Amino acid sequence: MRATKCLRAFGIPAISKLPNSPNPTLAYLYRRFLANRFLQAVTPGRFLEIGVGRGRFFEDLTKRGFHGLCLDLNPELIAEHQRGEVLQSQAVEFRAQNFFAIEERFDLIVAFEVLEHYQQDLACLRKWLELLQPGGSLIFSVPAHMRQWTKNDTRAGHARRYEKKDLLEKLETCGFQTNLFWCYGFPILNLTYPLSVGLSRSTTTESQVQGSGDTRMADFHKTASSGSRLFPGFSGWLFSEQLWFPWLHSQRLLLDRDLGTGYLVKCSAKGC
Repeated sequence: MRATKCLRAFGIPAISKLPNSPNPTLAYLYRRFLANRFLQAVTPGRFLEIGVGRGRFFEDLTKRGFHGLCLDLNPELIAEHQRGEVLQSQAVEFRAQNFFAIEERFDLIVAFEVLEHYQQDLACLRKWLELLQPGGSLIFSVPAHMRQWTKNDTRAGHARRYEKKDLLEKLETCGFQTNLFWCYGFPILNLTYPLSVGLSRSTTTESQVQGSGDTRMADFHKTASSGSRLFPGFSGWLFSEQLWFPWLHSQRLLLDRDLGTGYLVKCSAKGC
């Protein structure tokens, strides 16, 4: 409530309360805060969120009038969401499914921390373009700068971290027009990310993962089991919107500088 009043006092549109996630990270707060800025110019329609994990961005979408589909490779996480209250509105469907198997089209595609898991990331981008309605928007994030590679990246099954020039060229090659390109997290995430290496763990066995694998990925089973961390109750208290509000807001001054730990991108099909 206090954060909302501060936003209004500075003439900034209020956004929905951030994490209801049971296991948030500081990077999750940063991405979700900024992604809500991207949504302000997107007309509500049918959305697809790829790799929903334990995130709750779909709540922000439904509050803005969107309805749609959330995918994840981990059936246990999908089952958690299916038991959630959001199903009472029937605005969101959850499936343990690979997005390459989807044939529908969507007005908005959201994919936070997905692309870096694919050795064949161009195939991934082309599939996303195929899934977009004409005039639709893609909002996605990836980790930035190979110099910031840690054991977290290896444990999560990442194929790479991205450089700005390389990512822009890949989007151009695959037929996307980049509308907004932000580098977020500096300086706080640059300082805290290396400290989070010991707070990750894999809790999903191969038998719990949906499907036998995807050869386009760097490591299918690491990807499907990524996102689980130690001390979820502690992280839920520590990484709250109210506690980090000043830093979430102040980062907007540095988004055009290539200094942070991640990229957040909004794009559309060329010619749309």
